[in-house]
Amino acid sequence: MRKQGKKMLQTNLDVTSIKPNDSMAEEMTEKEFRMYIIKMIREANDEMKEQMKALNDRTNRQLKEQIQEAKDHFNKELEILKKNQTEILDMKETINQIKNSIESISNRIEHLEDRTSDIEDKIFNLENKVEQTEKMVRNHEQNLQELWDIMKRPNLRIIGIEEGLEKQAKGMNNLFNEIISENFPNLKNEMENQVQEAYRTPNTQNYNRPTPRHIIMKIPNIQNKDRILKAVREKNQITFRGKPIRISADFSIQTLKARRSWNNIFQALKENGCQPRILYPAKLTFKFDDEIKSFHDKQKLKEFTKRKPALQIILNKIFHEEEMKNKEIISYCLREA
Repeated sequence: MRKQGKKMLQTNLDVTSIKPNDSMAEEMTEKEFRMYIIKMIREANDEMKEQMKALNDRTNRQLKEQIQEAKDHFNKELEILKKNQTEILDMKETINQIKNSIESISNRIEHLEDRTSDIEDKIFNLENKVEQTEKMVRNHEQNLQELWDIMKRPNLRIIGIEEGLEKQAKGMNNLFNEIISENFPNLKNEMENQVQEAYRTPNTQNYNRPTPRHIIMKIPNIQNKDRILKAVREKNQITFRGKPIRISADFSIQTLKARRSWNNIFQALKENGCQPRILYPAKLTFKFDDEIKSFHDKQKLKEFTKRKPALQIILNKIFHEEEMKNKEIISYCLREA
């Protein structure tokens, strides 16, 4: 601004002329001429002062306007900063709240983890107790099954004799003797009157049932019972009054189920000449590699077949079918659940 004022002053000085005309200069004395020059200088100075004042006023006004604009701009920027500072403070407050919430959630999670750990320990203990209880139940069931089989050990189960024929034979003893005479005449003299107790099972007759109830006969001499069963195995067909019947040992329901589970394997081994047998109460035996093998459950037999390729060829299809059947049963149970 100072440079601009100096430039304008210089221009005004250049423009202003202080020379008098020739006629006036000739008529003036030296003193008058000096006075005239001084006057002109004073007038020029006054005019310069006025121009300087106007220039200063205009410069000051422009400076004030620029200062005011800068001040307004600064105030706006300050307001924005204050607003941003307020938002930052709000954000800090929000962040603190979030931190507090996270800390609270972390504490709750730790508490839940502690509770979960306690619950897992309780579940583990309960599972152990359940496992022990199940083991005890299985042992009790096995003991009960063995006790039941022992009680049934002297019994023969006769299947296929029509209802009421025991009355025609005038008692179970006579019916048993008639069966022995018809099928095993060489045992007749040794087996007469060997029935200690006999009854139909179940106790009540279901007239809608197409087949007759089974007859249970208790033979006091277990060796005689075993001789009868051996003779039954050796003879292809057992009859009573010309009609086919079946004679088998009497077992508990669980043992019968276990014996029936060997049926497919028994048939496959029989077809391949392995001479299978089901021993008391539900043990499978057969001949393989000139040795007699015996198994109480299928899992052990399955493990054994893995080491015997020839036997695996015989039984692999049966094991596969049973595995697929078990998967279908499990899938069905899951769908129903």
